[in-house]
Formats: sequence, C-alpha cells, structure tokens
Amino acid sequence: MGELFSVGMERSPRLDRKDRLLMWLMTAVFTVFTLINLGTLNFPQTVWNAPEEGNVLIDLGEEKTISAVWFNGNIANGSLLISGDDGSAYDYSQAYGEMFSWRKKDFSFTTRYLRLERLSGSVALNEIAFLDEGGQRLDAQVVEGPGEGLLDEAGTVPEKAGYFNGMYFDEIYHARTAYEFLHTMSVYEWTHPPLGKLIIALGIVLFGMTPFGWRVMPALFGAGMLPLMFILGKRLFRRRDYAFLGTALFALDTMHFAQTRIATVDVFIVFFILLMYLFMADYLLAEREGRPLKKTFIPLGGCGISFGLGVASKWTGLYAGVGLALLFFAHIIAAGIQAEKGEARAVWWNRTWKTILFCCVFFVILPGVIYYLSYIPYYRYESARTGAALGLKGTLELLVNQQKSMYSYHSGLTATHSSQSTWYEWPFTARSVWFFYGADDSKISNISTFGSPAVWWVSAVAGLCLIVETLCGRMKKDTIERKNALVLLFTAAAANYLPWTLVPRCTFQYHFFPTAPFMILCGVLLVQHLEDRGELSCRAKWIWLAAAGVYFVLLLPACSGIPMSRVYAYFLEHVLPTGLLFNGVI
Repeated sequence: MGELFSVGMERSPRLDRKDRLLMWLMTAVFTVFTLINLGTLNFPQTVWNAPEEGNVLIDLGEEKTISAVWFNGNIANGSLLISGDDGSAYDYSQAYGEMFSWRKKDFSFTTRYLRLERLSGSVALNEIAFLDEGGQRLDAQVVEGPGEGLLDEAGTVPEKAGYFNGMYFDEIYHARTAYEFLHTMSVYEWTHPPLGKLIIALGIVLFGMTPFGWRVMPALFGAGMLPLMFILGKRLFRRRDYAFLGTALFALDTMHFAQTRIATVDVFIVFFILLMYLFMADYLLAEREGRPLKKTFIPLGGCGISFGLGVASKWTGLYAGVGLALLFFAHIIAAGIQAEKGEARAVWWNRTWKTILFCCVFFVILPGVIYYLSYIPYYRYESARTGAALGLKGTLELLVNQQKSMYSYHSGLTATHSSQSTWYEWPFTARSVWFFYGADDSKISNISTFGSPAVWWVSAVAGLCLIVETLCGRMKKDTIERKNALVLLFTAAAANYLPWTLVPRCTFQYHFFPTAPFMILCGVLLVQHLEDRGELSCRAKWIWLAAAGVYFVLLLPACSGIPMSRVYAYFLEHVLPTGLLFNGVI
C-alpha cells in the first residue's frame, strides 16, 4: 500500500495505472457492500383487482381459526369487506400509503369459507395470506369468483414486515411513479421532473417490481459517484493520496450510504452535479493547457449534457448550473483581460464566440430536448387516455402546464414535518431525516439519513478555516493549481448551498447532499495546503480517515436497518456525538 500511495512522483491531474486500480477497487468494494440487504427479490408480481360486482369465495379446506391477515397492496383506494361463516366481518380500507408493502391486520375469525366483497372505490392486491393462532400461513384457494393473482404467490409472504420487503418513506411516491410509467398509468408524483423515476423504472424492468428492483439503480448511481469523486480529486489535488482521501471520506459518509439505498431521485441529481463539475474542471484544465478549440469542446459538451440530465432529474440542478456559468464566464473574462492587443486578442475573440455558440447548443438546446423527452411517459398516458396522438403542440402545452403545476406546488408548500431542519443546521447534522423505524420487544430497526459527524463536522470546520485562510491572504503564495481548485470548490459549494437560504418552505438535511461532496473536498484541500506549508503532519489525513471509518461502523445500524438493541440505540442517540437520529423515540 505504501507504493500505491507514494507521492514522490511528479504531480499530475491525470490518472495513471495505479490510480485506476485503486479507484475501481474502491468502487467494486463499495458496490458489493451497498447491494447487501438492499431489498428482497422475492415479492409478489401478479395483481388481483376486486370485482365491481359479486363475491370472491375462499376455501380454507376445513374450519380454521384466523388470527391475522397479511395484505400486500397495489395502487388503489377503496374498501373491501371480508366475512366468515361465524358472522365475523372485517372492513379492509386500502390507502395509497400501504402499496407495495406487507401490512398485517389482526383478525378473529373461526370459519372455513371467507367471502371478499368490494364496498367502495377500487381494491387491488398483489397477495393476501391468512395466519392461524400460531402465526402459520393457512392453505387457501379461491373456489368461486375471479381470484386470479390473489393467492398464487404464497412463497413471498414474509415472517415480518420491514424495509427489506416493502416501500418506505418517499418510495411510495418515486418508486410508485416509476411503476406507473411502465404501465401507462396516471402519474401520482409529478413534483419533480421524470428522469430520475425513469432510471428507477429501468431497475424494475430488470429485476421486477421488487424492493431490490426499485432500489438497485439508485444504489449503482451511488457507487458510481466514487470514481467521479476520485477523478475530480485527482484533477484538483494532483496527488493520488488526496484523491483517495476525498473519495474514501465520501464512501464512509452515512448520508451517502443511506440516501443511495432508497428509491428517490436525490441520488441522481448528486451524481449528475458531480459529473457536470468534473467536466467543467476538465474544460478549464484544457483551456489552461492551451489545447485546440475542438478538444475543449469535448468536456464542455459533456458538462452541458450532464447539466441537462441533472435538471431533468430535479430542478435543483439549476442551482449547480449557476455555478457552472460563473466559472465559465469568469474564465472567459480572465482570458480576455490577459490577451494582449493585436493577434492575441483576435485569437481570444475567435475562440470566445465559437465557444459561446457551442454552449448555446449544449447548455440550452440539448438540455431543453432532454427535458422535453423525459416527459414521454406523460405524453403516452395522455394519448392513451384520449385515444389520439397529442402532436408537438399538444405535448408542449402539457409540458408547460406541468411546469406551472410544479412551481405552484413548491412555491406554495406550507406543510411542516417532524424531521425538518434549516439550512444553517445542515453542515453540523443537527437533525436527521427519519426514513424507517420498526421495533419488537428486544430489537429495533432504523433507517435515518444524516451526515457522519466525522466527515461533515470536520469538513465544515475545515471549510470555514479555508475561508479564513483565503481572507487573511495565506493562500496568495500557494500554487496556481490549488488556487484554481479553491475557486472551483467554493463556487460549486456556494451554488448548491446558498440558494437554500432563501427557500421559505419546509427543508431537510438531505437537501445538503449535493453540497456535501464539495464540502468534503474543501476539507481535503485545507489538509493539503497545511501539509505543504509544514503546519500539519502527513499523518493527520489518515487519522481523519480512520475516525470516519470508526464512525461509519458505529452508525451503520442507524442508517441501514440492521437490527440493534435498544441499549445500543440509546448509546448512539445520547452518548456518541451525532445529532438527533431517532426522532426522539429512543
């Protein structure tokens, strides 16, 4: 390992063989780790819809006592009457929040036959199972009425319900909408652009409508952030050890782990933001090295496409776009000032107008096309509903109306939440966002998303110190490469963070997620700066990384759903410096 992290080599922003080996090894290890216990593949796939008229008769074979029933719902809102021979009856109400998860309802029936009758609305079930007094599943079959898909996947019935075998938190919006896209249904979650949910749908196509299926793409994109962090770190710090440090800290961040194992769109916007800033760093490097104009267009075009993909996943990509524009125009203006009169100025004008025209295509037209195409599921549903093709005018009208609805929703949102927090609390992880909680007599299972104090607190303090170092002029004698890195990281962090200071609506700690990678890299930049000045031991960075590793191991049960004792949960909540993890329950 000593040879792998040797720093006597000439500093270079480009990856060599050892860089690639280390980068892909880290990514492979993290990918395997994050896929463990991600979600079950054993989940009911067929759907039973309650008939509008008539009953469905279920035979248990002989008279049995039923103590509980498992329901696994699909997308519907309505009520179902279940009645037995003994006169017992149960009114099952199906709500959207219970879809694609197992819900156990207590019963008290002694009967051989059960009758299912729709009372109101619509009822759709992926599976139903009846349990005896010992909690064992009873054999049952439909003997009258339409029962296809109701009792055909008994092997999927779990011993207990949890995150592993059902939806939790905002998966009931985003993963549900991915399913609706695939089945040309009316879309429930429309408050974010569609691309992220389309990517989730790809996992469902590959692995079925299962917890693993709807979570696998976010998990893979989360793992894919690691090579982006490593390459960006190498571009900025020009040393393997610092690129490794920044990437490893990000891999050990508890928010990165929790946020990329749930089927929501936040992971995709962070991925695309990292990608667009990596491309911008490559563009600026190509410009400083004086490469031919056409070669600078490659990273600049990649930056524009990444920007388009980001905005098509979540509007907060526009915040990142402001930072890109600042970096781009600052470079253009600085190059113009440095260009002398005559031929040099003519060359600058020639490169500038061609580059700006190129940007009009790759930062305006292509992102617009990407955004328009991401709404294809909406156009398809509307065409199916009306029985007529929309045409270009119809699709544009639908697109515009959708944006108005989205803006109206976000600007008018006044709801409050027990996990909400304000922007100035985020860097110091004051309040986590509670995703999932389950408990029995001895163990609890919890998933919260929060920044690791060993990563975020240190990075936040380091970022503040870096600002002080800059304001006090201690960075003036630093290398031009480090000054460039400082500008890019400060711009990226500010662009993703500062707009939230103006947002009046309810906000959460995970809104800091797009800023976190750049905050971490700011911390690494300070370490490099102080090491080069001889003011910090070279061992400090490894001590920091070790502390992050220890914190990750300690906090893993709180962000992964791994069962833990209540005593251990109390230790995490009240002894270990972390912030609020369990929403006050422990």
